[in-house]
Amino acid sequence: MTTKYRRAVFQIARVMVAAFVLVFFAASGFSQEARTKIRISYPNISVCCLALFAAQQWKIFEQNGLDVEIIQMRSQAANSALASGDIHYVAGVGPNSVAATLRGLPSKAVWFASESLIYSVMARPEFKSLKDLRGKRIGLTGLGGTSDVALRIALEAVGENPKDFIIVALGAPQLMSGLENGSIEAAELNSPLNYYAKKKGFRELLDIGTHVQMPLGGLTASNASIQNRTNELRRVIRSLQIAKRTLLQSKERAMDLIMRTIRVDREVADEMFAENRRSAAGNGVPTREGMEQIVKSLQLLGQFTGRKIAFEEITDARIARDVAKELGYKVD
Repeated sequence: MTTKYRRAVFQIARVMVAAFVLVFFAASGFSQEARTKIRISYPNISVCCLALFAAQQWKIFEQNGLDVEIIQMRSQAANSALASGDIHYVAGVGPNSVAATLRGLPSKAVWFASESLIYSVMARPEFKSLKDLRGKRIGLTGLGGTSDVALRIALEAVGENPKDFIIVALGAPQLMSGLENGSIEAAELNSPLNYYAKKKGFRELLDIGTHVQMPLGGLTASNASIQNRTNELRRVIRSLQIAKRTLLQSKERAMDLIMRTIRVDREVADEMFAENRRSAAGNGVPTREGMEQIVKSLQLLGQFTGRKIAFEEITDARIARDVAKELGYKVD
């Protein structure tokens, strides 16, 4: 072996060792970072949180170096936990989260799961139109939240006055029983209850998602996370976006997740898959139109009227935009 050849071999070996050391320490640093537990709250087990469940169950969070604990919380409790730092992110973007931001919670919407709502007004079979329902009771889960404001906006969109209907708040379990026993004439139901109502013979009088372009689900982050945990937030959004893309592209995997997580039969899961595909926000980047619709909904309820609200006051779309580009989505 010549001296020149030996030097070449030695040089190649040095490069390979250096590359190995770099990869080793990079991997070690990533593993160290992954040991930091992240807590994300979610409001309920429904279509709006499918990407969150998928990212956890399919180990997409893990693949992005995250150890995520998901915790079910009501909106008010989640807002308090986000303010105290007990949780890092809230899986949701809607009137409640935006109202909390406008009232002083240092937080912003950072990612959209969908761009339209999956709600329907289901009525007893004897009611054939919204006109027939005037003066009758429409039940929903609560006043002042997404379902309430969406119903009012949708009614106005089809030429109806919300004041012509008696809108009553009931717990979710009571909506179906109320329809069945006649204590309410109609109910605003989301998935999967709207599908079960159809199977039982109740009539859909209004598809709210057709008329209300408001996000359902997403991610709200504290300002501290946006500013100080940027790399972590990037990986959270990336995980959720990959999970959402897989949900839309792989029907069998999505159906299996829906049946196991939401505990519905295959027929209902099939309808939920189709509905999720229709409503899902393609690139996940929060839109001005969606956030403006949320603000409008709050103002319809008499909140923040006369106040000029900038998109940047309630939204930070920068990281979602970067992630979308990295994943090959078209971004305006």
